[in-house]
Amino acid sequence: MEFLEYELRSDMLCLGERTKKGTFKPTITTIPYSQITGAIKAYLGKDRIWDKENEGVHAVGYLCEYKKAYLTYSPRDRSINSSKLPIVIEYLIDVVGKVYVLKTEDTKNMSSSNDPKIKMGALKSKGFGNCVLKKINGGKTYEFLSGLLNTRIPIEMYNIFGIQPIKERYGYLFKPTSDAGGVYVKSLFEGSKIKGPKFLLTTNENGR
Repeated sequence: MEFLEYELRSDMLCLGERTKKGTFKPTITTIPYSQITGAIKAYLGKDRIWDKENEGVHAVGYLCEYKKAYLTYSPRDRSINSSKLPIVIEYLIDVVGKVYVLKTEDTKNMSSSNDPKIKMGALKSKGFGNCVLKKINGGKTYEFLSGLLNTRIPIEMYNIFGIQPIKERYGYLFKPTSDAGGVYVKSLFEGSKIKGPKFLLTTNENGR
């Protein structure tokens, strides 16, 4: 099992936390499977829908450095030509992270690409989410160890990354099932104790 390793850099990034209501929208501070895999599929011109383990594009990541900032935003209701109640959106600036892409027939050509540019997260129409991936290695096998998970991965993708859960922290990630919709699937969240590839682990007790 080999992974392409990249450094990710972004000036402004908003990876929205799942919330039902409220005028404050927080951002998460890791890079979930769903976000980075979808972004890389778009870069490669692949269908962003994922519904089986043997698809050829799988990626995860985490953030190393960032600063938090806030934006007040009033969504506009075009049907009545007025703005809705303002919401405060948390986002990240000066972002540095790591991304790991499973090396397959679909992704192996990424290793020869010169600094791939991807778009990820929310508010892309407002200039957020532009990311540059700088290659660190073109395919590496990692040692399997026990520790705390540093990202978010759907439980149906355990086999892709060789994960063995020990003490789980669960949540839900969005899974697209069509061009217009999707479902939320049970996922392992940061801070879970697992056995898996070394790059999925952190020594921080909060999983970050």
